[in-house]
Amino acid sequence: FCWYIVRLVLIIGISFMILYPFIVKGIVSFMSTNDITDNTVMYIPREGSTYFIQKAVNSLDYWPALLNTALLSLGVAVIQLFVSTMVGYGFARFKFWGKNLLFLFVLLMLIIPAQTITLPLYVNLNNFLGTGISLINTPFALLFLALMGLGLKNGLYIYLMRQFFRGMPKELEMSAYIDGAGHFRTFFSIMLPNATNMMITVFLFAFTWQWTDTTYNTMLIPQLKILTNTIMNVTTATSGDATQMQALLDTSSLLLILPLLIVFLFAQRYFIQGIERSGLVE
Repeated sequence: FCWYIVRLVLIIGISFMILYPFIVKGIVSFMSTNDITDNTVMYIPREGSTYFIQKAVNSLDYWPALLNTALLSLGVAVIQLFVSTMVGYGFARFKFWGKNLLFLFVLLMLIIPAQTITLPLYVNLNNFLGTGISLINTPFALLFLALMGLGLKNGLYIYLMRQFFRGMPKELEMSAYIDGAGHFRTFFSIMLPNATNMMITVFLFAFTWQWTDTTYNTMLIPQLKILTNTIMNVTTATSGDATQMQALLDTSSLLLILPLLIVFLFAQRYFIQGIERSGLVE
């Protein structure tokens, strides 16, 4: 019983530490300008208002930026899921020359910070394949990187899929081969249906990181109207009052991550099951 109490207290304490910033941002977003400047107001607004929410929506150009962000994140996540699933399956099930060396490069993608390669990526995408065509400030820059397996965190997704497929029984493939199925039919008919939870996990990772990314977005698509770019406009939307500016930034950041929280609420079961079977935990 004592250990149960200790675990309960630890879980509640850790949960509070994680949720506290979101709770504070949520409270601040419903405060009026007078509540923000009143030192006697702590957590319960005295007047209450949607002023900061309305101002954040206008400053972010929220609804068009939200649609663009959703479409871009969805496209990048789907491509990254397809590429990482195919490549991860190849590393897990096939033997070929240079396999270990290639997988070493995948691991290097996990180690090397994305900031170190943004400049050469910019130069190459600004003159795509030497054709003089620039992909900068177009969604095709990020979509092309995802297709080539060079997108944000792509190395992690390949590693996750490889670990998952390595843990699947080889008898499933052997029985399919005996029945006359080829490699592609076995992959699409046998392996993929059993990898649904892991694929949803990878998709959620890719979707979330693309949604909140500021490294590639600010370098490759700075003029595209997405939330991580329009949030920069928030600093110029106030009259210079530091307190109001911080409240507006808190409200804007809450509006940015709110769609992700909604997505996670519906997909958390698949996400947890995918992590449990990924090989990252025992």
